[in-house]
Amino acid sequence: MFLPLETERLLLRKVEQTDASFILEFFKNDDATKYMLYHFYHLDEVQIQMDYYENQYKNETGCYWLLQKKTTNESIGVIGLHNISKEHRKGEIGFWVLPQFTGLGYTTEVGRVIVDYCFTALNFNRVEATVETENFASQKVIEKLGFKYEGTFREFEMNNGKFIDLMMFASLAKEANIIK
Repeated sequence: MFLPLETERLLLRKVEQTDASFILEFFKNDDATKYMLYHFYHLDEVQIQMDYYENQYKNETGCYWLLQKKTTNESIGVIGLHNISKEHRKGEIGFWVLPQFTGLGYTTEVGRVIVDYCFTALNFNRVEATVETENFASQKVIEKLGFKYEGTFREFEMNNGKFIDLMMFASLAKEANIIK
């Protein structure tokens, strides 16, 4: 299921245990993770996330790529697929980049390659994305990727002690603009 990929500016490789310090760099930033359900502040805590990535690979229910700039090899974020269902030919996309790399088009650039990978290499019929109603930056990326808004799950999860709404977006293979 997993293949290394690349874009014009980025190399995408499997997230490995040796990336734990980088993963912690993101998860300990409260501003960056305000729309995430998890926050980690110490290397031993981030092991929960590293185990999650590894279990997703093993169970073939998800895969995650570390994003590295081609010019410097600097790690800038992660993009992944989770909730993969081979039976239903679908999965859910998720992504994050360090704050200093937001607004530079990296997430949209890499998102296009991952969505294309889903429809071509994985033979998905559907790629989903759930986004908090207040996370306007992620909504914008998802819309740039051609996903359609399908509805809102009201008070769907708890985040930082309060119920949050999640918006559901999806892209279908028959509607996708596959990269040639």
